[in-house]
Amino acid sequence: MKNDLLSITELARLRKVTSETLRHYDRVGLIKPDYVDPQTRYRYYSIRQYERLGTIKELRSLGLSVDEIKEYFDGRNLEKSLRILKERQRLLIREIEEKMLLSQVLARKLHFLDDVRHLPAIGVPFKCHIPKRYLITFGEPAGGPREHAFAFTKLEQYLTDVAPVLASDCIGVYCDQRILYPSESYIPCVPMLFVQPDSIEKDHMVTVPANEYLCMFYRGTGLEEYNESFELLKRYLDLYNLDIAGNIFQIYKIDKTVTDDPEETLLEIQVPIKLAKKPDEDASSS
Repeated sequence: MKNDLLSITELARLRKVTSETLRHYDRVGLIKPDYVDPQTRYRYYSIRQYERLGTIKELRSLGLSVDEIKEYFDGRNLEKSLRILKERQRLLIREIEEKMLLSQVLARKLHFLDDVRHLPAIGVPFKCHIPKRYLITFGEPAGGPREHAFAFTKLEQYLTDVAPVLASDCIGVYCDQRILYPSESYIPCVPMLFVQPDSIEKDHMVTVPANEYLCMFYRGTGLEEYNESFELLKRYLDLYNLDIAGNIFQIYKIDKTVTDDPEETLLEIQVPIKLAKKPDEDASSS
């Protein structure tokens, strides 16, 4: 009888699986040997099981679990097989779409991290135009660093796509002019996440209009904190007769998601600006 059968080693070699895989399939009832030698307990398989094992391998490659494959073989017919395979195709398409989106997010992050090495000088103010952006926020100060960490976690729950990959460059806070001045107490700031417009339900999204900004990269310990380098921003505002035109943003550019070195932590402050009115313009408008 053994002459008409394949040993476990032979079947494993033919189908390019391990003998342990076949033993596992035996234990879970997915494919049992046709014959077990009562003396040696060696397992032997028929050529029909060679074909079944091939189908199992293909179904596993499609992502079906052992239980799903057992269901596939249970009372198998054309309609049932067609239904199971169509459902698997639908799930694969959705998975591919999610992977493509994740790849796009990662590509943006890699582009940003490559550009970080060529940023304007740290601690030097510069003007730039920032186009329209989108963010999500609860609109209320979080109450301090510990609380804002919880706020960021809650904000991510509103995202409809994959969470931000290595979240630097999208996590930050916005605040008023108090952030530019030394303070011995907590400076109230509102946690927010910059998002892509298609990554969140519109009801939860806030649009930040395009504007001119006075920006500066700086080394710091974290958000919601005054930094001595902000004095350079205030001097620049005075020198060029600029007014602050809205909320000030503090954003992590390089944070603990990509480095453990505190010397590499990098933040950016973005101050919306407009040209201040001259005294005679104020008089004429009154």
